[in-house]
Amino acid sequence: MAKSCGYALAAAALCVSVLVVGVLLSAMTGYASPVIALVTVLAAPCGLVLTYDMLRRREEAEEERRLLGRERDHVRRTVDFVADPELTERERLAVIDSFVPRLGTHGERPPYRDRVVLVRELPPHARALLERARRAVAAVYASQVMRRRLLDGLANEVVLPRQIWELALLLRTQATLQGEQDRARRGLVTPELEAVLRPQQEALRRSLAGVTARVESLERYARRVQEADAALRAREALDNNHKYRELLARIDDEDGMRQLEAQGEALEETLARSVREAVEAGRTLTP
Repeated sequence: MAKSCGYALAAAALCVSVLVVGVLLSAMTGYASPVIALVTVLAAPCGLVLTYDMLRRREEAEEERRLLGRERDHVRRTVDFVADPELTERERLAVIDSFVPRLGTHGERPPYRDRVVLVRELPPHARALLERARRAVAAVYASQVMRRRLLDGLANEVVLPRQIWELALLLRTQATLQGEQDRARRGLVTPELEAVLRPQQEALRRSLAGVTARVESLERYARRVQEADAALRAREALDNNHKYRELLARIDDEDGMRQLEAQGEALEETLARSVREAVEAGRTLTP
């Protein structure tokens, strides 16, 4: 790219030089037309060089854009991480670019590292908890009741990504502190050392229990959403009840027809209750 820019600058300088010489010759000789023709002939190759260089640089920039797009897609597919949902799109791309080998930071600290949790750096039990939370959130996002906007939009669009980020951050902090505990227990553990480490270990245990409880809350919310989805599917199936009423009418089964109508009315209430319970479960996630 630098070499190409050098060629462009050289061509531009040559064009300017030809034009200046042409103007001076025209002024000195008084023969404007021949001089202008000569300048045009000399300047034409310069213009071609500039045009070619501009097109080549545009093509290189487009190829670079396509290459970077493919590399970013590869990172999204192969690097599992949880990012702070408050990151802007530019900041998120900077994080992704830090995993592209040819754009490596050359030993420097990757950008926004404190606002990204790499899943591979978590211990197995932490990864399992995080995966449970992500599955619950994915179930909510895939539900019909969400697509139809029957749920609390705030819980789904704001709170759920924040919950996953906070859980990942807590799990990473717990893993770091547990590593400190393990290193402190290498070698002889005196009563004095045990007196320091025991309450710290208890704090870690309580923190892990709190994280587990939050994951279970997400799972309960996902379960409520799935129940609302099931009620919604039942409501859609209810639209076919007229076919079954016609079937019963052919055999004059009035009792069966009344039961179908009663079940339909009850189902309407079940759907409304299921959606209401799902919304209430989502609101309990709000900090």
